[in-house]
Amino acid sequence: MSSRSQTLNAPTLVTVQNPESLKNFVLEYSIHAGSRRFNKDLVRIFPEIEDQIDRCLVIPVFLKCENEIVGIGSEIDKERDKKLIDFVEWGKLICQKLRDRGYWADLTDPCSGYPIFSNRGPSIYPDVQGAEHLLKYSIQNVGCCHILLHPRWGGKVYPGTLFTIAGVNDINQVISESVVDVNEHLSF
Repeated sequence: MSSRSQTLNAPTLVTVQNPESLKNFVLEYSIHAGSRRFNKDLVRIFPEIEDQIDRCLVIPVFLKCENEIVGIGSEIDKERDKKLIDFVEWGKLICQKLRDRGYWADLTDPCSGYPIFSNRGPSIYPDVQGAEHLLKYSIQNVGCCHILLHPRWGGKVYPGTLFTIAGVNDINQVISESVVDVNEHLSF
């Protein structure tokens, strides 16, 4: 993937609410335009937007965890399951709001890498490698897994990704509707 990808906003830390459980959680997101090569890879995940792929924006999302998410144990398993549910439910809400505005929007299941709303293409989206490419975050190999190392949270992070052809202002406005606490713009 070439270096033509660009970050369109600084990482933003917000507290949002899971629409199903109404429990709060902390996440960080940023918005990126992919390079030509990155977008070519996205078409293999989302073939239905091939004609609009140059408009597609990628929104890496990182949920703050209490535990090192790669660990082993029932408490860590429960937190990992909870973060998956939090991300998917929140991500569906954000994507639906963008779709209601007339934009294509989707998220990938962090467990499988497949789209939630769109028809599957022949490839999957790897959240950890996406964060490594788009944000230059470090990763660590642990057995057969790649673990994301967040610059502030280390391994206490659960990654996920949203995708849309909406503009940056619409994305930020829709996400701000889910915020229950103060926004904090970060600089690394």
